[in-house]
Amino acid sequence: MTVSELMPLLALGGVVCLGSTTQRITGVGFALVAAPFITLLLGALDGVVIVNLFGSLTSLIFLFQVWRDVEYRKILTLLIPALICAVPGAIVVAFAPPDLLAVVVGGAVVVALTASLFARPSDAYSGFASRIVAGGTSGFMNVTAGVGGPAMTIYAVVSRWPQEQFSKSLQFYFFVLGIGSLLMKRHIPDISVWHWVACGVGMVLGAVLGRILAQRVKPQHARWAVIGLAYLGGASLLGRGILGLAGAA
Repeated sequence: MTVSELMPLLALGGVVCLGSTTQRITGVGFALVAAPFITLLLGALDGVVIVNLFGSLTSLIFLFQVWRDVEYRKILTLLIPALICAVPGAIVVAFAPPDLLAVVVGGAVVVALTASLFARPSDAYSGFASRIVAGGTSGFMNVTAGVGGPAMTIYAVVSRWPQEQFSKSLQFYFFVLGIGSLLMKRHIPDISVWHWVACGVGMVLGAVLGRILAQRVKPQHARWAVIGLAYLGGASLLGRGILGLAGAA
C-alpha cells in the first residue's frame, strides 16, 4: 500500500475516532464531528451511510456500559415521533435539492439554538408535547441532513435534562434511530475492506479514549461542548448549502 493510499485511510480512521470519543463524552457529536469529513472522503451517499452505521455502533458500545441508567420511558416518547417523522424526511430527500435542504435545516438549527440560550429553562418544556416536537424534528433532520443531535440538545437545555442522564439515555435513542435511518436508505457503501477496517479501528479507539476522558470532564463543561457541537453542525450544514447553491448559480 502506497503512502497516497494510506493517508486517506488514516484520516478516515482518525475522524471516526474523534467522533466516537466525542459521543462518549457528551452523549451526542459523532455525526456532528465526523459527517462533514467522512462525506468529503467517501462522497455524500456512502459517507452518510457510514456515519449512520458507525454512529449507531458507537452508541451501542456505550449503551452496554450505561443501559441501567437509561431513562427508557422518556426516550421512547422521543424516539417514536423521531421514527415517524423520519419517513417523510426520507421522501423529502428523494425530491428536494440537497443544497437548499441543507440551508433550511442548518439555518433552523442555528436560530433554534440561539433562541434556546436566551430561553428560560422551565418544567413546561419537559412535557409530552415538547418531546413529540423535539423527537419529530430530530428524526426528520437525521434522515435529511444526518444530524439528529441539535434538536435533542435544544430540548435538553430548555427542559433542564441533567447532562449525565442526557448523555447516557441518548445512546439508546441514537442506536435505534441510526438503524432506522439505515433501513430507509437501503444502500451498501461501495468502499474497500481497508475502509471498513479503518472505521472499525477508529471506533474502538474512540470508545476507549472517550471512556477515559469522560471521567475527567465536568458535566457543565460537557453540556457547553454539546451546545458548541450543535452549533458546529448547524453552521456546517448552512455553509455547505450556501456554497452548493452559489456553485450551481
